[in-house]
Amino acid sequence: MKITFKIVTLVLVLGFMTNSFAQKPEKVGKKEKTEKQIKNKKDKAEKELKNKEKELKAEKEALENEGNAYGKNKGDLRGKEFGKERARQAKLKQEEKIKELETKVEKGESKVNTARERMKQTKEKLKKQKKQGEISEKAYDQKMEKIKAIEREVDSLEKKVKKAKKLKQSSKDN
Repeated sequence: MKITFKIVTLVLVLGFMTNSFAQKPEKVGKKEKTEKQIKNKKDKAEKELKNKEKELKAEKEALENEGNAYGKNKGDLRGKEFGKERARQAKLKQEEKIKELETKVEKGESKVNTARERMKQTKEKLKKQKKQGEISEKAYDQKMEKIKAIEREVDSLEKKVKKAKKLKQSSKDN
């Protein structure tokens, strides 16, 4: 609001200053041109001013709409009632997160177990193929390297699952 007032004031002052300059007698014929130019400039300034006002209103609305809105939409609740309701909502949200964490831990554990079982079966199969001569030493080594890389990934997944279990346990204790 202050900015728009300053802009309007500046435009008006500039408009009056250009009209207040005295003209020399030899430029009397050009008076009509300068008046048109002044009118055009004034119109442009007014349009710019309206645009600036619209922009400022939009910025003001955007700033008012930002934030987490705690307390804006209280409804009928006031004071302690509102605080208790917020606390209840926070507890429910935390419980949902704990349940989500539990499902993720269970999925992670099952993935680790299935991956370990598959690796065990693959190793046995490779050893059997090597003994029977169906696979060369070089191919055997390459496949074993891939299995070791997969084991490392499974180990890191297992560590994450254990960390999530601890986190779940500590959040239940609180």
